Amino acid sequence: MGTKLDSALRWYLWVLMGGLLLQGLGSLLFRLAPGLAAAAPYVVRGAFGIDFWHAWIHIIWGALAVVLLAMRPSRRTIAALALAFGVFYTALGIAGVTLHHPLGLELDSFENSFHLTAGPLTLALGIIAALRTAPRSQRVPRGLHPRGPGR
Repeated sequence: MGTKLDSALRWYLWVLMGGLLLQGLGSLLFRLAPGLAAAAPYVVRGAFGIDFWHAWIHIIWGALAVVLLAMRPSRRTIAALALAFGVFYTALGIAGVTLHHPLGLELDSFENSFHLTAGPLTLALGIIAALRTAPRSQRVPRGLHPRGPGR
């Protein structure tokens, strides 16, 4: 993955997925030890204030992604991860806006705004990465591109 765009996407995913993992673990810890949450500053309580199952979603996505990024840092893996996460989080954000607490998850304004920011952004980056990863035989020839010759 030699380009700046590839490197930027890899770092973006490391920060996003590592953050999800840490946030999910912190939230789970606060659920298991309520006294710890009560003693924490308001900002920390807010950051770790998601419900039990939502915390597990963050933990699973974060752990899976960190393992994938560490063990298979190929352009194809990173594109697939960005696409999958982007679709999932965009769908979660839409469900959170259209349904009240979908699947029993306590998705309110803050969570929905995060999902509807991180999801589409990651999906767009995944689409760009996937298009750049496609074998040349699957790419549209320059003269036949919908935007005209030479794109």
